[in-house]
Amino acid sequence: MSPERVFQILTILGLTAGGWLYGDYWKKSSLLPLDNDSAATLRAENFELLQRVDTLEDELAQVRSMLSNGPFPVPDEIISWVEKDYDMVFLEAPNVRLASPTKIRDAAHANLRLIHGEVDLENEGLAWELLGLLPPNQRLFTQLLFVNSSGVKGICDLSEQQILLSENFDAMSVPDRSVLVRLLGQLLAYQNHPKKEWGSRDEWQAWEAVHTGSAAAQQARFLRRNTAVNEAGWNEPEPAREQLLNDLEPALQGFCNFPFIEGADFSRYFFIDSREAWATMFQNPPTTTSAVLHPNQKERGAVEISFPNSGPEIIYENTIGELGLRLWLEPFAGMDESGLLAEQWRGDRYQLRRRPDKQFTLTWKIALADEKSAESLKAEVERSMIPHFHEAQAPRKTEVTVSDTVLTFTNSPKK
Repeated sequence: MSPERVFQILTILGLTAGGWLYGDYWKKSSLLPLDNDSAATLRAENFELLQRVDTLEDELAQVRSMLSNGPFPVPDEIISWVEKDYDMVFLEAPNVRLASPTKIRDAAHANLRLIHGEVDLENEGLAWELLGLLPPNQRLFTQLLFVNSSGVKGICDLSEQQILLSENFDAMSVPDRSVLVRLLGQLLAYQNHPKKEWGSRDEWQAWEAVHTGSAAAQQARFLRRNTAVNEAGWNEPEPAREQLLNDLEPALQGFCNFPFIEGADFSRYFFIDSREAWATMFQNPPTTTSAVLHPNQKERGAVEISFPNSGPEIIYENTIGELGLRLWLEPFAGMDESGLLAEQWRGDRYQLRRRPDKQFTLTWKIALADEKSAESLKAEVERSMIPHFHEAQAPRKTEVTVSDTVLTFTNSPKK
């Protein structure tokens, strides 16, 4: 019997037995008068009861210790199903443990440091503020930390290559087990196709779309399989996380949802095609979100963007890709128009510079498919976005220009 089931049974038995024995004891003790023999008998029964309670508490403590410090018992049939579904095998036995909210938050923190670096995320947050992707004074690092650790049933710790499950994980719940299946899929793919460096946010988002998206698609297959067997539907296993996502700014929400929606669709495209196509997807993952958004098209290499060497100190630069361009436009241009304009993306790069007066300037260059596309994007930005920047960032100057197929957006302090 699994430790978590033993824990549940012991708890119920302990409460039942303790309640019955104490009730019986006090019932007897209330019968007056008591002779010496009766009082001695009650004292003996009370002592025996206390011994039983102490024994039960020791057993419960041992179970808690086993669950919190030792490996969580994952059924062999789940591991086998995950391996068969992925057509991979675990190179090392999956290390799965129960963890407190603090330990899960620490794992999310470690993942963010591994992927982005804490300092880089602070600078990226400042750049996103100047791009209009985040409102002022909203720390990107803090928001990503909360959405990846609060209200979750578990997390795949990439730095330690282990899975941490929340203390309220219910091994008998199908939705909770589906989360474990998703995390096992992430760990399995990471063991077989590890990577610890990404050249840009866009490359990271594309890589995450493959790994997390494939695991999310597998989770959906697991739920459908159990729905068919049990003839029942299942609730969302992480409703608190879903609420956190809904409370995020639209652009950040889009970045966080990308692997679970577009990434899962990308994974299904190759999963349905063939096992060979599925394996190749992991061996040669896409390097841009554009490739993820258009799985039926051959991936194009992003156009290289250059900047002048002279000027203020460069403190940060990055690429946000077709996904970032689409999310930048959506709140102002709408989903349909922003999607059409973003499809013409061929490359981008922004630089965040610090002037001698300690103020910041941001320059974002976007390469489009042709001059017409560049002019169309410029017209939409001037129509729907520049007025917003003038109002929301009044002390600053924002403008867009076009040269051939490259649009340049700048945000700088007013002179």
